[in-house]
Amino acid sequence: MTTKNIINENKFFLGIDFGAKKIGISVGQLITKQASPLKIIFNNKNKINWDEIDKIIQEWKPDIIVVGYPYSNSKNTFIKLLDDFILNLTNKYINSIKIIKFSEVLSTEESRFLYSEIRKSEYNIGKKENLDDLSASIILQSWFNENMIT
Repeated sequence: MTTKNIINENKFFLGIDFGAKKIGISVGQLITKQASPLKIIFNNKNKINWDEIDKIIQEWKPDIIVVGYPYSNSKNTFIKLLDDFILNLTNKYINSIKIIKFSEVLSTEESRFLYSEIRKSEYNIGKKENLDDLSASIILQSWFNENMIT
């Protein structure tokens, strides 16, 4: 994957942590090189909530979407669902948004750790099982850290 053509441009990003039941969304931009949790989208009976995704994309108008991808040697049911999601997302926005797959290794574990640290600080945070937007933020921030020159 080449990123040289985007690192010097002012682009706006969405990060996605895909799940069959929930999809975490984060936002970020190159000016700050920072990602922030935005929202958790709840799917209905394992059907992707495209209306909500489209609404977020129309509101935030991202140039690039970074989708977390758990690279593995096996193509299980989840990977097939994720591949279909990425293909549909790519086809839907083929002329307007670049879609990038990025390794989400440890994003869920890191979000659990951050959640516990935030709870210790007595900051008001939602349920422990709703960490998908934080995971999406970690995915996007990791992409920034790995691909951006500081």
